[in-house]
Amino acid sequence: MKNTKELTIDELKSSIDLKMDFKSTKEIEPFYGIIGQERALKSITSAMKIKNKGFNLYVCGSLGIGKTSYVLSVINKLAEQTVIPNDYCYIYNFNNPNEPLYVSLEPGMGYELKTDMNQFISKLLLAFATKLSGDTYEKEKKDILDRYAKIKQKILDDFDKYTFTEGFKIKYDKEGISFSPVFKGNIIDEKEFNNLTEVDRKYFKDKSSSIQQETVKILKQLDELDTKAEVSIKEWESNIATFSSTQCIKDLKLKYKNNLKLQNYFYSIQSDIVKNVEFFKQYQIYIKSKNNPDIKSSENNKTNVKVDFPFDNYKVNVIIDNDSSTSAPVILCKSPNYFDLFGKLEFETSNQGVKTDYTMLKPGLIHKANGGYIIINVKDILASVPTWEALKRTLRNSEISIDSARDINQPITINSLKPEPIPMDVQFVLIGSEMNYIQLSKLDPDFKKLFKIKAEFEDTLEKNTSNLQKFCGYISFICKKYNLLSFNHDAVIKIIEYSSKIAGDKNKLTSNLLDLLDLLIECNYTAKENNKKIITSKDVIETIKNKKYRYSLYDDNLSELISDGSVIISTNGEKIGQINGLTIINTGDFMFGKPVRITANTFVGKSGIVNIEREVAMSGTTHSKGVYILSAYIGEKYAQDFPLSLTASICFEQLYNGVDGDSASSTELYAILSSLSSVPIKQNFAVTGSVNQKGEIQPIGGVNDKIDGYYNVCKDRGLDGSHSVLIPYQNVKNLSLSDEILEAIKDGKFHIYPISTIDEGIELLTGIKFGELLDDNTYEKESINYLVYNKLKKYATNSKVYNN
Repeated sequence: MKNTKELTIDELKSSIDLKMDFKSTKEIEPFYGIIGQERALKSITSAMKIKNKGFNLYVCGSLGIGKTSYVLSVINKLAEQTVIPNDYCYIYNFNNPNEPLYVSLEPGMGYELKTDMNQFISKLLLAFATKLSGDTYEKEKKDILDRYAKIKQKILDDFDKYTFTEGFKIKYDKEGISFSPVFKGNIIDEKEFNNLTEVDRKYFKDKSSSIQQETVKILKQLDELDTKAEVSIKEWESNIATFSSTQCIKDLKLKYKNNLKLQNYFYSIQSDIVKNVEFFKQYQIYIKSKNNPDIKSSENNKTNVKVDFPFDNYKVNVIIDNDSSTSAPVILCKSPNYFDLFGKLEFETSNQGVKTDYTMLKPGLIHKANGGYIIINVKDILASVPTWEALKRTLRNSEISIDSARDINQPITINSLKPEPIPMDVQFVLIGSEMNYIQLSKLDPDFKKLFKIKAEFEDTLEKNTSNLQKFCGYISFICKKYNLLSFNHDAVIKIIEYSSKIAGDKNKLTSNLLDLLDLLIECNYTAKENNKKIITSKDVIETIKNKKYRYSLYDDNLSELISDGSVIISTNGEKIGQINGLTIINTGDFMFGKPVRITANTFVGKSGIVNIEREVAMSGTTHSKGVYILSAYIGEKYAQDFPLSLTASICFEQLYNGVDGDSASSTELYAILSSLSSVPIKQNFAVTGSVNQKGEIQPIGGVNDKIDGYYNVCKDRGLDGSHSVLIPYQNVKNLSLSDEILEAIKDGKFHIYPISTIDEGIELLTGIKFGELLDDNTYEKESINYLVYNKLKKYATNSKVYNN
């Protein structure tokens, strides 16, 4: 027989050498930073430094690792070395008012331009207040009108003389122009006109026609003079406007001489001022009278972009302001809805209708991140398909658009502004799970083109000196930040042991700092409840027990059922075809292990191994795969000289919530071998481990919880020194057992055996050697393999006889 050694207490205990001498965490320098994760850090740094299109970053890892904090810390350092980006403003587009233009300016110049334009408007209005109104203005205007009035008067005087010589006198009144006949130097009335001779009356009638024609010509001359007077006044006012605007804007032109877009804007403003002198005059009236001028819009009740006065179009809307920035922007997006990300156009509602203009354009978080970095949770952004599609479009086009015409919640669009898109220079970071990454890679062809770098955070850290010291520094940091009691040296060791247990490897630490934070806070509570001034290892142990107790109702209920015999588990004696398997039960917020009885029956047949759980649809795919492997193992090892004529049924007794995973496949095989060989299995053993077709034992998960579950059942019944667990030898490194179990092992009351093959396991379970294959292709007599071989050979013979 092969002598499989059990694990000693020295092999089970992990040594922790902190290479630090301290009595309390108060003596440790606080550390808050990245522990380990070198692979992820390298990916993050590479992504943030590569500025080419598509080299954005996807960060994945389990919850609680601190991915967002890590990414922020790395990016903040890089941002300090990055040039502060430009400001961006929106200005009025005089050529197409519905399409506002953006202007890029050096950091801090955005609000300076806004202030300059506001001052320009004030100076312009002040200049117009003196030059387009007041006594001087009225006098100069009167002079122009008087000049044309004199010309008109002379024309009228000459015409009056002409008509008088022709026998008519002109009369001007409200009704217009009328003519009265003049006879022998006197104006005559209708009665006197009728008393004239026929010849005289004929003369006046004939002359009247020519006088009327001349009158039309005179009236036309007068209208032309009125027009010229009006034109002269407008030209005079335009000259005032041109001169005033030139004086007011010349400093701006000089200040922003290197910005071609602004130079064109200033030129357009001057042209607009000249075109809208009348509006400026009305504004002066408005200021004086405090009444709105009578300015009619072509659309009174619809959304429009018109303003009351033209100088509103000279204002500047600062979209991106980096005046107070000391580094490139780093934006953590906590609620990535459409408008938060991409900005929006606001509207004002009044009695006249809905109004908007370019000054109501509001930036999104991507605007604010321009020239820097933005971090978004992928789960949040995938909740809205339009938002995700808009983000991809933004990345493809490398520009930020405010789609003000579209409400993502409505199927229709609004006729509104279409601002010029702003060039985008943003490094995007999506934070999510590995599953999200796989799904996006498979289902969205754009994803891998837009997020070319992936950073994976590991769930565990190497338990080396550097990481241990940082780990201790992190505990010190948490104590300081949350005002916790200090931990003594032994308490820190217990926290590290707990971390290794969560990591599932005694040579590693968990990277889930959120779980660690919760534990530290609870330890502080426990110590204070115990009136301690420092947290000790006893407080840590008590806290872990209390934490487990809060979530272990189902575990305790199941233990009670096992204790009172409702769930049948044997921990002593021997049984053929019966074995204790170990399972993991996950309730969502708590995971624990429990033994389960597995039975096997074998008989002649052609069905092979029947998985009862699979037959009733209670078996997962991985478990079903494990059962198929058993058939392959038995067939290769025992059925080389005859056909396999076997039916074997396997059942997880009293397990009603389904089975998945292959960690019990070796256990199932032991039960089948016991049934075939008719050799009983010692019921003081519990077994876990998967098996391959060659009979090699493979590692499994949850080994600590499984051992803990079986130990508790045995302890409840009384440890007699025989209770043992078989585990895959590869899982030895994953062992992180409680002090209670370690003490029981030390006292020889509980045992753990690491095994590598089925042959090793069956010897321990039955006490009978497994049996080597001899040169004549038979097995050692009275060995397990010998008995199984003969039983299967007998089945084949009986099957042949029966079929014949």
